[in-house]
Amino acid sequence: MLELIDESLEAFFRASVPLGATEVDVSFEAPDRDWSAKLVRPTVNMFLWDIRRSAQRGRAGLEEFERDGQTMRRMALPVVELRYLITAWTSDHGDERALLAGVMSSLLAHSRVPSEFLADGFDTLRQPSLLMARAGEQHVDVFRALEGQLKPSISMIVISDIDTDLGRPVGPEVTSIGLSVNDADGASSSPPRRLAGEAPDAVGAVVHGPRGGTTVNPAGRFLIQAAAGDEIVLETEPPRTTIVPESGGIRF
Repeated sequence: MLELIDESLEAFFRASVPLGATEVDVSFEAPDRDWSAKLVRPTVNMFLWDIRRSAQRGRAGLEEFERDGQTMRRMALPVVELRYLITAWTSDHGDERALLAGVMSSLLAHSRVPSEFLADGFDTLRQPSLLMARAGEQHVDVFRALEGQLKPSISMIVISDIDTDLGRPVGPEVTSIGLSVNDADGASSSPPRRLAGEAPDAVGAVVHGPRGGTTVNPAGRFLIQAAAGDEIVLETEPPRTTIVPESGGIRF
């Protein structure tokens, strides 16, 4: 994952500063004395010196994303803060300042790495955020730790999701819910439903079946709990009966 972030940063700064591929090298190695002694061309060094999980930008819950045409679900990804020390290395002091100024302008002009410069592994991740460290924030004397040459530097913070590769395919969408019941002997029967019925000439009459009863309302209609195959009785003189169909209502 870290190499994808480095690749994206190099593509972004090469295009935005710009840093010509035949004129300027970009390095992510530790800028110690041994490294600097081997330089033969102007070089912009972006040294990653600190990695921490973000305490302020973390997220919780589940999220869905798409990979290879398949909808996936995963826990919200952890967010990390990566601190880079950016320096410019040339034989001319003016060229060094010009390179560093170009990198600084690009960094201050963009809050995120533009999507066109992101490596392929970022297709299901958010664009990494770009920040320039503020005065007063924690800083480590990297050059002293590396026993390297003291240089003017830019402290850059990259905030990025980290793919833990724990996503799982989402099952098919639920479009209906079925219910079945078994009789005492284990035989399956149709699920009960609220059945609509009509008896326009029997207002006030009692209607009943094996799952309950009701009365015909003033509009000549009723609702009763029933299942396919149940016998429904309308208490008139003489009583009338009908069998509940697999679908639809009934009419007396």
